[in-house]
Amino acid sequence: MRLFGIRKLWLKLAFFGVLTSLLMIIGMSASVYRLFSAERIQAVADSAFAHGGRSVRFDGDIGRRWFPRPTVSLKNLKVMPLNGIRPDIEIQEASIGLAWESLWRSVPVVEKLRLDGLTLTLERRDDDTWNLQDLWQQGGSQRFELNRLQVENAALNLRLAHNEYSLDGVNLKVSDEESEGRMFTLSGRLRQSDLPLAFQGQGTLSAEGGVWRVPLFRLTAEGKFDQDSVTLAVDSSLSWRPSENLLRADKVNLRLDSSYHNFHITAQIPKLLLNHQKIHLDTLTGAFTAAQWNGSLQLNQINLRRNLATLNGFELNAGHQGEKWQTGLKAAGSLLWEHQAGLSVKDIAFNLIQDSLDKSAAPRLNGNLKGMLNRSAAGSWQGSFDGQFDRQPVRLLLQYLPQSGQHPKLEAGISLKKLVLQPYWQDFQAQSGQIYPDFLSHPLMPAVEAQLNINQLQMPGVVLDKVDTLVSADSRHIALSNFTAELYGGKTEGGISMANTEPVSYHLQQDARGVEIRSLLEDLFGFHNFSGTGDAVIDITAKGSDHKSLIQSLDGTLTLNVSDGAWVGIDMNNILQSGKISKQTDKILQTPFKKFTLNSLIVKGVSHHLNAELLSDSLKVRSSGQTDLYRKEMAEEMLIYNVQKPLSKPIPLKITGPVDNLSVTLDYARLTDGLNTPQEKQKALEETFREQWQWLVPKKK
Repeated sequence: MRLFGIRKLWLKLAFFGVLTSLLMIIGMSASVYRLFSAERIQAVADSAFAHGGRSVRFDGDIGRRWFPRPTVSLKNLKVMPLNGIRPDIEIQEASIGLAWESLWRSVPVVEKLRLDGLTLTLERRDDDTWNLQDLWQQGGSQRFELNRLQVENAALNLRLAHNEYSLDGVNLKVSDEESEGRMFTLSGRLRQSDLPLAFQGQGTLSAEGGVWRVPLFRLTAEGKFDQDSVTLAVDSSLSWRPSENLLRADKVNLRLDSSYHNFHITAQIPKLLLNHQKIHLDTLTGAFTAAQWNGSLQLNQINLRRNLATLNGFELNAGHQGEKWQTGLKAAGSLLWEHQAGLSVKDIAFNLIQDSLDKSAAPRLNGNLKGMLNRSAAGSWQGSFDGQFDRQPVRLLLQYLPQSGQHPKLEAGISLKKLVLQPYWQDFQAQSGQIYPDFLSHPLMPAVEAQLNINQLQMPGVVLDKVDTLVSADSRHIALSNFTAELYGGKTEGGISMANTEPVSYHLQQDARGVEIRSLLEDLFGFHNFSGTGDAVIDITAKGSDHKSLIQSLDGTLTLNVSDGAWVGIDMNNILQSGKISKQTDKILQTPFKKFTLNSLIVKGVSHHLNAELLSDSLKVRSSGQTDLYRKEMAEEMLIYNVQKPLSKPIPLKITGPVDNLSVTLDYARLTDGLNTPQEKQKALEETFREQWQWLVPKKK
């Protein structure tokens, strides 16, 4: 009986326990259902977002469970702005897990809040406020306590006045609060067509006195720029005051590395302030290296507003080191940008210098310029600068004009007292192959049109004074039109052009007056056999990348009209006086003249002419033939006339061979043309020379 009684007692206890558990389950389920009823959830949601006049929508299919904690799941939750048609916040599924103590506390405790598929749009309005500003400013109106937060696969759309940025795949985890605060991790992707980035961040968040703080926030990112890798690392101390919309970042350290030209940059910002009206930086200092470049940058007192930006001062120091030269660049100034007026850079100063690595040559590209630069809101800009270039005074005027539907144009005016090209000539001559400037073919390079005025231009072997021309340059042509200058003791005008063909082609058109002909011909063709002063009309084209190909491709015309000069390499007076054709090595052979005229047609580097004429006090020469300008070889047939005895027979000559070692022979065939016997031919020859001899030899008194 006793054993039966004990068993009966345990049976009662078991039944009571089961009944109690069942009642608890039923009670908790009823409590959870009552706590998470659709009406109650809607009321709580509307109350939470009522401050900004917002409304909350979600599907009627509400998920509820009580293990391991009371949890409600809302699907397709949308937070709509007042009178708006597009939601500011969308959540595919929001799971809200309450702590059990929330069943009897007035302020519920959210043990875990999980948001899946969150899409948030943050937009800056025209009045410099944000569309979600009312949410983070509620502060003290918080109606619950949050322990843990987990955001999965979120998207953020940031819309500014002129730009839009998108983040996707964003994941955020915020842990329970510990002694130092709440640890959090952040990851996601920045969607940019030219520079997509995957980022990760971490820190510890604490809140006290209405201020959120992250003593050490670390952010890293990596991505691709075209085919080159990019990595970014940022460390900073952050604080956020929701009531003031103020974000402060202290001790910001940034590092950016890229395989693009081995580019590296570091920057430090002691203090950065960001609110809904402006961004302010006291100072930004940085340093960079890229391939053969290195440099440093400092910005002071930076203020960025919606329609206004100011920079009290900037200083850039950069250097480039090549195989033979090292270049240094310094720039400094201040900056003002206004949305309506555009950009203004005042008191800007440039310093540029280039030295040889072994210090064997004098510095070149030694320039100092000061001036201003303005850019309009429409995209055009103007600049004016004064200073020195290679220690010579210079003035520079610039104007950039974007043209709708056309290639933009850069107009310039350059006035220079003196330009010496000797220091650059060796580098220019060292170029081989395609010498057309590459930068003119860059897609962003505008067409250039510059009015150039140089008081003196010095090149190896030639000095040009009072150079004035209009330079036009683009990816296809470089042209110097309306070119005028003083050179070789005279003046010239015309045009010079270069075309970006393969190989490069050239066109020279010049009308030179009163110039030293020997210098002109020597610089153009390498000839120095004619001296004197006169006029030259030149219209020639050439194509090639070296001296040989250029000379052998010459086509065009050359007209010479020379006075008071000499033909060097032949002495026609001696031929007439002696009746003999011989070389004299004891003195320079030359034929002085009062006038020389030539009309030449140049075809593939060979000059052809008919009836060139040379006139002196004692003789007149008419010549026809050709000259190979590359080989410097002549083939001439000429007639020498007695000026004082025009009826006397002319002496026919043939001149052949190199211009520096001419072979002069009597044209026996022309002299004896029509005669049959050797005696007749010999007599004609003697009479011809006798007539010329009597003319040249003074009569005895």
